[in-house]
Amino acid sequence: MSYDPPELPSGRPPYDRPSPTWSTEREPSGAQPPTPRSGAHRTLRLLRRAYRWQRRVATVTALGYFAAFLTLTVKAPSLMARPGPGGLPTGLVLALVQIPVTWLAVLLYEAAAHRFVDPLARRARRLTRVAVADREQAP
Repeated sequence: MSYDPPELPSGRPPYDRPSPTWSTEREPSGAQPPTPRSGAHRTLRLLRRAYRWQRRVATVTALGYFAAFLTLTVKAPSLMARPGPGGLPTGLVLALVQIPVTWLAVLLYEAAAHRFVDPLARRARRLTRVAVADREQAP
């Protein structure tokens, strides 16, 4: 049994083929290929950007608080051992606050999805449906 890649009739493996050259001339059917800044490409790029922003906000909210808590634990143990509200140590109070902060991160994630990502996803789906319908109607 050989693990060599299959060769083309030209004797070259498929990954060694020359890359196609892209022409700026119109195609014979008269249809111009879409530019990267138009239509679905632009919508998908905006969708990726909004989703990336959404992830960053949620991550910074949850992990930022946790990193601050850990930093205080290591760098300021006297502060964390000091009695806080109700006689509990400040470190324990800050650890218990981590739960609501995590829920806040989840709520921010959902709010960002509802406000920024979902409308772009609906638009991308609509553009895809229109493109598929146009392609099916074309002769």
